[in-house]
Amino acid sequence: MRLLRFTGFSLLEYLRSGRVAIEIIAALLIYAIFLRRPMDVTYFFNVVGIFTPLLTLYTMAIVISLGDRPQGYVVVSRGIGRATFLLGLFFTAWTLVAGTYGLISVIVALFNPPTELDLLNWLLGTLPLLLNIGLLAALMLLLSPLVLPTGWRLFILSLIALAFSGNFIGGQLLNALPEAVRALLRALQALLGGPLVPAFYGFQLAVTRDYSSATALANLFAQASLLISLLGLAIYAFARRDLIFSTQ
Repeated sequence: MRLLRFTGFSLLEYLRSGRVAIEIIAALLIYAIFLRRPMDVTYFFNVVGIFTPLLTLYTMAIVISLGDRPQGYVVVSRGIGRATFLLGLFFTAWTLVAGTYGLISVIVALFNPPTELDLLNWLLGTLPLLLNIGLLAALMLLLSPLVLPTGWRLFILSLIALAFSGNFIGGQLLNALPEAVRALLRALQALLGGPLVPAFYGFQLAVTRDYSSATALANLFAQASLLISLLGLAIYAFARRDLIFSTQ
């Protein structure tokens, strides 16, 4: 109940501040630029599958900045608890992004419905998409100054960069490295890239909406498990550090 009240309070503050205008304008621009043309359901989910993570980056950053204020100490110290505080910030951002996606879906359904898009297809594509929104929001929360000190944030970011390094280290640069270094680099990329697979496959699942194999259901479970793990890590780290809020 405290979580619901705090999430509702945070959403109301976000709405009253007028910041939600950015999400509304973004939704209208996405429709006007990309979704007014004749399209099929695959194109629709390709567009929203790229747009929603970008919007999550913005919205989660704003919500974290709202929580990272001296007033946050009063909120936490008055009994809602650190876990409720963090989860409230997470659900606030997730609700805003999901609501923006819902607004786009309604506009498209009313004015330019894609071919073959019925309620079932929409739900099948929406589920992995919403889980991906949650994954990115949870990762941003974990990497926020509220939760982790600078050293740990840089360490995790370096691991993420190493997981993606295969896109940048290749060709002559890769061949110039000693064989042992190349083997170690490939092993690290495979190991660190593993947790990223559910998110990438989730995007593919949203676009294809193909649940004919057990892999699709397994990936939904992997997305949900990874989301719970990220939130759990954020709550654990936040509980173990001193409360340090921004003075701005």
